[in-house]
Amino acid sequence: MKEMRKPGPRPTAARPLTSSHLEWSKAHGNVKYNLAVSGVTPLDVREISPSVDDFTMVADNEYGWQPLLDRIARRYNVASENVVLAHGNSMANHLVYAALLDPGDQVLVESPGYDPLHVVPELMQCDVRTFERRVKDRYRLDVELIESALTPRTSLIVVTNLHNPSGVLATRGELEALAQLADTYDVDVLVDEVYLEWVYGGGEPHSAINISPRFVTTRSLTKVYGMAALRAGWILAEPGFAERLRKLNGLFTNSMAHPTERLAARALDHADALLAAGRARVDAHAKLVADFIAANPRLSWTPPAAGTVGFVRLDTGRVDEFVEELLAEEDTVVVPGRFFGARDRFRIGWGMPGPILEEGLRRIGRILAK
Repeated sequence: MKEMRKPGPRPTAARPLTSSHLEWSKAHGNVKYNLAVSGVTPLDVREISPSVDDFTMVADNEYGWQPLLDRIARRYNVASENVVLAHGNSMANHLVYAALLDPGDQVLVESPGYDPLHVVPELMQCDVRTFERRVKDRYRLDVELIESALTPRTSLIVVTNLHNPSGVLATRGELEALAQLADTYDVDVLVDEVYLEWVYGGGEPHSAINISPRFVTTRSLTKVYGMAALRAGWILAEPGFAERLRKLNGLFTNSMAHPTERLAARALDHADALLAAGRARVDAHAKLVADFIAANPRLSWTPPAAGTVGFVRLDTGRVDEFVEELLAEEDTVVVPGRFFGARDRFRIGWGMPGPILEEGLRRIGRILAK
């Protein structure tokens, strides 16, 4: 009998296999005063009036449950053919990358920016480059800077709106200019809109997809609705590309978990009431944070347009050391800016319950005063 060889060590992967930001976040999820979270407190599911029927194991949903597709389409003023379901916003972004990119393609991503938006195309062996959202411009979307960073190999531009980590809103004029640029250079644009629902109240929330078919947009019920555990996300795209995405998803999750579809539909039926209550709470918390920053001479920021996160500059000292001291001495945490490409800053969130936020700010103040 032939002797089996003992397997040697696997070769080290040449491409990134994890997001350093997400790994760090999961490792710090149990910190008592966690001001690193970017969404709101988990929703009490009773607020959307669930039924035992929502947990049926029988569904006609090979390419998405039609009642949910119709609700999303109505909300964003598109046809249901424009809607592709995905298990969360991250999976939605992954699907878009997988459908658009081949190894060696060049992707242009904003900086500072959300780590997975860089890492996934790197995993796909793409050439990932950045364009700057400059502090001196208050993180606005500068289309001239994007154009100067383009090369003949660029096939995709990636932005967030609201901008993660600063919370700055891209204006319609900026998005129209970006659409014209995309037409001129024949490139596609992915717009991650997972925070955008905070901005618009009443009527149909705006989406870049309403401006140009060059845009592919992604959203979910995670950050704004407090339904992260549901993993309910979607993509809005022109019908031909949407069909490609639906078929490609057969290689990933095949079809949505049907209870997720039904509960997501119920959430959208209650969307306006849920968002109105959430905005009132989040706006009050944002004022607490703004007042805290204004009262601390070591801190400064560009105030966000809306939402649950902002990007704060520490004017003296090293952010990584500040975060470690805050964690060790005060059981409090914010996100180091190195994960977004800005080591002199940290991202702070305020979607958590008020007492947690208030005590967390007090503890940050104690470290700043030392």
